[in-house]
Amino acid sequence: MSWSPQPEIMQQLRLVFVNSLSPDNALRGAATKTLEEARQTRPDLNNYLVDIFVNPTTDAEIHLRASAGLMLKNNILTQYEMISREQSVVEYIKEHIVSGLSQPITMIRNIAGSVVSALVIKGSFKSWPDILPKLMTLASHDNPVVQEGSLSALAKLFEDSGSELDSDPEGQRILSFMIPRFLELARSPSPKVRSQCIVCLNQFILRMSQALFVHIDLFLTTLFELALDADPDVRRNICTAFVMLLDAREDKLVPHLSGIVDYSLHCMGDDDEQVALEACEFLLGLAEHDQLRNQVLSLLPKILPVLFRCMVYSEQDILRFESLAEDDAEMEDKATDIRPTHAKSRTAHNAEKLSQDINKNLDNGLADNNKFDAEDDDEDDDDDDDEDDDDYSMDLSDWNLRKCSAAALDIFASSYHESILQFSLPTLKQNLVSHEWPVREAAILAYGAIAEGCVDGMSPFLPEVIPYFVQSLNDPVAPIRQITCWTLGRYSSWICYRSADIGYEQEFIPVLTGLLKCCLDVNKKVQEAGCSGFANFAEQAGGLLVPYLMHILQNLTLCFQKYQSKNLAILYDAIQTLVDKIGYAMKSKECIDLLLPPLIERWQRLSDDDTDLFPLLECLSSVTAALGDNFAPYAQPVFQRAVKILHDNLLMAQEASVDPTLEIPDKDFLVTALDLLDGLIQGLGSLASQLIDQSQYPLMQMVLMCLRDPVHEVRQSGFALIGDMAIGCFDVLKPFIPSIMTELIPQIDSRDPGCSSVCNNATWAAGEIALQLGEDIRPFVGPLMERLIVVVAINGYVEQTIIENAAITIGRLGISCPEVIAPRLDTFAAYWCKALRMIRDTDEKESAFKGMCKIVVINPNGLQGCLPDFVEAIGMYSEPSDELVHMFSTVLGGYKCLVSDWDQLVMSQIPDEARHMLKDRYDA
Repeated sequence: MSWSPQPEIMQQLRLVFVNSLSPDNALRGAATKTLEEARQTRPDLNNYLVDIFVNPTTDAEIHLRASAGLMLKNNILTQYEMISREQSVVEYIKEHIVSGLSQPITMIRNIAGSVVSALVIKGSFKSWPDILPKLMTLASHDNPVVQEGSLSALAKLFEDSGSELDSDPEGQRILSFMIPRFLELARSPSPKVRSQCIVCLNQFILRMSQALFVHIDLFLTTLFELALDADPDVRRNICTAFVMLLDAREDKLVPHLSGIVDYSLHCMGDDDEQVALEACEFLLGLAEHDQLRNQVLSLLPKILPVLFRCMVYSEQDILRFESLAEDDAEMEDKATDIRPTHAKSRTAHNAEKLSQDINKNLDNGLADNNKFDAEDDDEDDDDDDDEDDDDYSMDLSDWNLRKCSAAALDIFASSYHESILQFSLPTLKQNLVSHEWPVREAAILAYGAIAEGCVDGMSPFLPEVIPYFVQSLNDPVAPIRQITCWTLGRYSSWICYRSADIGYEQEFIPVLTGLLKCCLDVNKKVQEAGCSGFANFAEQAGGLLVPYLMHILQNLTLCFQKYQSKNLAILYDAIQTLVDKIGYAMKSKECIDLLLPPLIERWQRLSDDDTDLFPLLECLSSVTAALGDNFAPYAQPVFQRAVKILHDNLLMAQEASVDPTLEIPDKDFLVTALDLLDGLIQGLGSLASQLIDQSQYPLMQMVLMCLRDPVHEVRQSGFALIGDMAIGCFDVLKPFIPSIMTELIPQIDSRDPGCSSVCNNATWAAGEIALQLGEDIRPFVGPLMERLIVVVAINGYVEQTIIENAAITIGRLGISCPEVIAPRLDTFAAYWCKALRMIRDTDEKESAFKGMCKIVVINPNGLQGCLPDFVEAIGMYSEPSDELVHMFSTVLGGYKCLVSDWDQLVMSQIPDEARHMLKDRYDA
């Protein structure tokens, strides 16, 4: 029996949708609740939704219809299994939704296309075999509006589900019919039809679809014919096609490369910003393309001037700069200025160094995609959450032509090095002295962009250019001061290296002083750039900063008095960088009295649920670890609050798990609280035991809960804390060892790359526990070895650091229980030697080799097949302790007695450097 809507229900539902769009919070909340209840209990709700969407009663219903259509799409994506139990509902939606593609309102057509795509995503093309013929029939309609609607839906289908067609023989046959038709329709008089046809074709380039590539010459001819199309969307999509073809079929572009580059350079001057940006993306791809290096080299003289020109701020941006206050440091940040704050995942423990390497690149945050777009349906697009390693513009907008041009220049410099200087330096030198500040600013940006790729070739010119940059830090125009900070940061390595040879007065001190001055600038953007530039400088300078430490701290602590919320996060990062690099020099009372009071004051000011705590907690974790027992006077309240934050968030998470109406707390609070506790324990060592004993909350039980948390970053930080507690306050940890090992052993699992840091920290923590536990580790050795052998012996994607830590932990287990491990030596010995042969000497490496020597003594035959590898590893050990030298001598002496032709079978296979060391030190 066919379904038909009940008028009274339809009327009620329309009223609910009207209320869901009401500005009245109460009406809107009640309507949302009603819709959610219906969504959970009435599959035929979706029939009503499609009726409301495709059958308007008045012209004023556009937003009501859009809401119904979007809810329908979301229901299909999230509840398809429930909806599809009523097959009649799915069939009804399919029967009626296609009519939405022919409606005159663009937004309605686009949403209809999204619903069609959602049905195919969840059900496949095979479950709707007539959808493609229907859409192709509509694409040939006399009415351009109908054509546009169908082609827009096809573009969405191909983007979301095109791989299904391409991987299926029947799908290939369908495409073999459709693609020639798209090439014909690309010559339509309708610009939107032309544009959408190219979009449809583009979907199959990167998929390397043979159905497209058999027509590749006709496709290229079509692109060339439409290259100067009057419609900007057509030109933009042509540029996109060239970008994709550069990746997929560069062989087809080579004969036309010079012309395509000319076209891209021409389009970079297009009045439409998106056309210009997409054209620049082609040059960005070209810069990365090794196979076309020779062809591209000859094109650089015409490419580089256009990149320089496009790096100059646009007139609109200049007007926006002029509308902003130069002196805005006292102005409170707007909510829109402050991007969401997230905790940064700590780097996993590295076998070569225990200190944490903190990522200095600030998260650029999430784009705001929550705006209602009256022309398109983009709410199902993923937000871009990329971190830019380099802020090429530091300007008012996101990714744009200026940034893309600078990025292309950066990559050209990295690919072609000094070859680009002959085409760049004359223009850049001239632009540096321009009377127009945007031209000067773009030249400074360009110098920064080529810094990493051309630093050797630039070296003769930098002694002249760096003083100019230092002078530019005082320029009256804020954007020039701003970009100069970034550019100086890019040359930090050169400045520091040169200053170590020629002295610090010429460049080092002026740059350091200038960056610190910019940290205290009257302009917030310059403050941000100065702080970031200083962080980059400190990263490279390291110990060179020690003589200037008091001056640095005096300036940075003054920033606390000037900065608003956004820049405070950058200040914390700069302080953290400084502490990570030279924290060992910051333990004097003078340094502590400068650094800690403003940090603690800010810490006390923020509430426990303020996300501004994230960067502050991360900073404090480094400070506490570096200052050691010098932090003791401040430790008790900081420790107790960190434990309280941990407790409260775990409690809220537990409550939310049983009550779906409660909001799940942000897990970053757990991560940062664990990291701060870790920093305290690293710094205080055994003194931390007293703080743990005095805590009103059961720390270890809470840490165990964190080891079971579904969020990787929480477990990663939890195992880091466990490892450092094993080092610093094992007495607290020891009673909980059975529970810890129950959680730890299963997570030594390198099969999931997404959990690699969890695996790494769990592996490292197991080794630290083994050292402390001694003989009592025996019950856990067997299960641990089952996991560790898999990690060290696996081939493929496992990170080297994980393999190194697994090898170290095996060695540490061998210190106490060598007889348990020795029978299995032949299963891991070769991999073990490879993992630890080249890493630098550390206490961790020494303990691993001590354990391995004990294992080898018990089972010397276990090294059959890899004895030269083990001997080489001994020879590569630069500075073993006296105890380890004795153990190595014993092992080598024993093998010399066992192996009849030692020199021929073993020593002849050792590299010269290691062989000489073995002869000199061990008489091997």
